[in-house]
Amino acid sequence: MFSFLRPVKGIVVLACLFLALWTGAEIAAVRVTALAIDQIKTIHLSDMRFLGMWEWLSGDYAEAQGLRRVVLALAGFTLTVGVLGFLRETTNTRLSMHMVFHIREAVYDRLQRAGFGFHDAISTGELINRSLSDLQNVRSFINSAVLLTLEIVLIVGGYIILLLWRSPWVAALALAPLPIWTWYIIRFSRKAQPALKATMESGDRNISILAENIAGVHVVKAFATEPQEITKYGANCDDFFGKVMYRIRLFADFLPVIRSIATASHLSLFLAAGILIILGRLSAGDILMLGAAMHAILVRLQQVSVINDQYQSAIVSGRRLFEILSAKPSVSEKPDARPLPPGPGSVRFEHVTFGYDPTSPVLHDVTFDVPGGSVVAVVGPTGSGKTTLVSLIARFYDPQQGRVLIDGTDVRDATLDSLRQQVAYVFQETYLFSDTVEANIAYGRPELTGAHTEVAARLAQAHEFVEELPKGYGTMLGERGTTLSGGQRQRLAIARALLAEPRILILDDATAAVDPETENDIHRAIRLMMHERTIFVIAHRISTIKTANLVVVIENGRAAQIGTHDELLAREGHYRQIVNGQLYGDLRADDAEAPSHMKRMREFFEKKEKAASQPAPNEECASEPAP
Repeated sequence: MFSFLRPVKGIVVLACLFLALWTGAEIAAVRVTALAIDQIKTIHLSDMRFLGMWEWLSGDYAEAQGLRRVVLALAGFTLTVGVLGFLRETTNTRLSMHMVFHIREAVYDRLQRAGFGFHDAISTGELINRSLSDLQNVRSFINSAVLLTLEIVLIVGGYIILLLWRSPWVAALALAPLPIWTWYIIRFSRKAQPALKATMESGDRNISILAENIAGVHVVKAFATEPQEITKYGANCDDFFGKVMYRIRLFADFLPVIRSIATASHLSLFLAAGILIILGRLSAGDILMLGAAMHAILVRLQQVSVINDQYQSAIVSGRRLFEILSAKPSVSEKPDARPLPPGPGSVRFEHVTFGYDPTSPVLHDVTFDVPGGSVVAVVGPTGSGKTTLVSLIARFYDPQQGRVLIDGTDVRDATLDSLRQQVAYVFQETYLFSDTVEANIAYGRPELTGAHTEVAARLAQAHEFVEELPKGYGTMLGERGTTLSGGQRQRLAIARALLAEPRILILDDATAAVDPETENDIHRAIRLMMHERTIFVIAHRISTIKTANLVVVIENGRAAQIGTHDELLAREGHYRQIVNGQLYGDLRADDAEAPSHMKRMREFFEKKEKAASQPAPNEECASEPAP
């Protein structure tokens, strides 16, 4: 965690310098106060006590001059303490804010660079909570660990030296509680860390529930499950409340023990000081100095509990935060990686085997060639691995076996930036940012605006509805583009991909939400725009598939059939079943009068439950009395 101090080391040094000077000035002010008290006592016991106020303020008497010098010195140190305190607090605030900036920058940078596997494993709400709450816990601890710890060391050390100079016995008594404090803090931390971790995990679940319900508010309202969601959130809030209360009870038990040790130490020291004053080994000024010193020491030692509280939170938060900071990309770039060389966009899969879990492959030994400038349709049953297949082209993941080549270059040998600039995706789940229509279209090429975005929108059949928006291309879209229909969002996503002018365009069921006529217009425009470039289309409509130069049928993670529409239609297999199902349907004449499948299954399970509730024949016989 202390690595975050490197970018702000200059401010850290300055803050520590001001703190050290402030501590020295405060201790000096206490010592001068003690000297003033001793001098006043000496004067009070002499005949000089009968002088008037004016003689003390302006007289030439040695005693009056000495008292004025001590008072001026005390005023000077008090003023110095005030000025240094202001500089110290200002520098501390600068340090804290700069550190927050650098930690947030590091976390956000890592979130952007982390691989798909990391984001798949941790929910959005949990990542948000870690990036906010856990970050603040770490920042607070680092700030306290550096400055508050240094303040405790300087204050306690400085006053102990002052006490040692006046009386070694008093100093020894001041140090007596430290071993007891250390033992109790270590004992406490063993209970505190698991409690803090449980509290933070429950807080993560709260944020996740909030994020999911806000994002899925249409589904909640469509199924009228508001009471169910409120109950679920309330139950988790109750769990969170219970864990917070347990944590509060732990710290409520901790603070009184620490304060009791401090109070006992304070009383013991004053008892010892009183005896030493009676014996004449300490002066009247020393008792004031001792009181100020012991107050400062005990206040600082009690702040150890604050640092310990922050430390326990920061240890748990630090581990959670560093899961983000240590997250590695799903794919790594080779040190000698080179930009992807120019080419027509030919793609080759060579014996590719891949699984999100290496022990359970999703794709098995997939091999096929795609010439540059081809339109490739990827079809197959749901869950067969179509989206996984095309995600390997831009290296969202790397295969465990085999390789993927673009224009003869293994994608693992190319730099990620050059590769992903040449491969554009239109995903099945369209995502638009809370920005203008123009900014969303130009997202991949922000330098291209105006006429460029309009051309891309026209090609994607989006220009007409964009012109009807209140501010046209300058209209702000709602979160995730919720102010638009599904088809409109898809067309803007297609325009965004076309504006990037990629070598390879991948459409993952990207026109499923538009009508067939608009789909035909979009595909016609895409083919014109992507002339002599490669297009992969994951689609289910035969009207889209039959125009492709090559059809790849994926079944159970394998390339079961490869060929043109006419070639595959002439063979037995999954492709012919898809075509027959769409062209001729599978509804028989008597299906309309037959009961629904849902009704038949319900009746089946009702009969099964009824049979299970009735006793078996042998059980009935066994229950009858013997003749």
